[in-house]
Amino acid sequence: MPPKAISFKANSIVYFKGDKGESVYILQKGQVSLNYLDIQTGQEMHDYVQTGEFFGVKAAFGKYPHDETAVVMVNSTVIQFTVDDFEQLLSSNSRIIMKMLKVFSNQLRRIHKQVRSLMSVDEQVDAEKGLYSVGEYYFNNKKHLQAADAFNRYLIYYPAGRYVDEVRRKIEYAESRKDSIESGPSAPVAAPRVEYTMEKALALRDKGNYVEALKAFIILSKSNPDQKILTDFEAGICVFRLKKGNETIKHFTDILKRNPAHSRMGEALYYIGKSYLMLDDKEKAKSFLNKSSSLLDEGCPEQRDAVLLLEQLGGS
Repeated sequence: MPPKAISFKANSIVYFKGDKGESVYILQKGQVSLNYLDIQTGQEMHDYVQTGEFFGVKAAFGKYPHDETAVVMVNSTVIQFTVDDFEQLLSSNSRIIMKMLKVFSNQLRRIHKQVRSLMSVDEQVDAEKGLYSVGEYYFNNKKHLQAADAFNRYLIYYPAGRYVDEVRRKIEYAESRKDSIESGPSAPVAAPRVEYTMEKALALRDKGNYVEALKAFIILSKSNPDQKILTDFEAGICVFRLKKGNETIKHFTDILKRNPAHSRMGEALYYIGKSYLMLDDKEKAKSFLNKSSSLLDEGCPEQRDAVLLLEQLGGS
């Protein structure tokens, strides 16, 4: 189908949010507004398309639904292209490529601003309680060396914190157990150190042994810098599977702060959203799930689950 000019009257809709993106449009004359909801405030936002600019490209090339509604503000004319026709146009017109870069640059700035906004929300996570919980985790699992280390770090960072008395008591106990393990004749023989590989760690995760898998990913992260991005991400999934909502949020937030252009950002936001749901914070859950569903590949399990959860929460 060759490109065709389509006339729209004021207040017409070129496409709705959620419509499947199959065409690219160039505004020939008039004015078009791309309307979408701010993922944090829920307020409707407007990006105005200038004459000669195109829109609908991201969804058409990505083969997923539009994440905004294109509203015609005054009587307008747009040129509709198929993806193939638009690619041919690009190959022969460098000015179109420059306009494309400009539009994508604006959209990337918008996404970056939204993600930064989301990240600033997460800074409200209680870091003190998080560090205390780490010590608790090791203490309850009789990992006294690690528990003492975590609790001593707590005292360094929070010398007048809420859990100081409890932490001091547990340090004393953990230290006493640590000494008996190191020097006691009846202490159990330490198990030989397990050599982990990525394949073993993933196998542990797939078997549902999230505690051991988490341990494996942490060791691999420290011992294999080249695999740190992957192992840190997989460790976060294990933390989520262990139903530790606050720790999951902090874990993935730290990852995205270190890697603002992380290739699995949609998945990270999905786990953050699910964690907020776990913590019964439905508004934050909706914000993150809504953003993740727009970044994840259409039809992947996480995207389908995010869409389903959003419907259960009353829509995006």
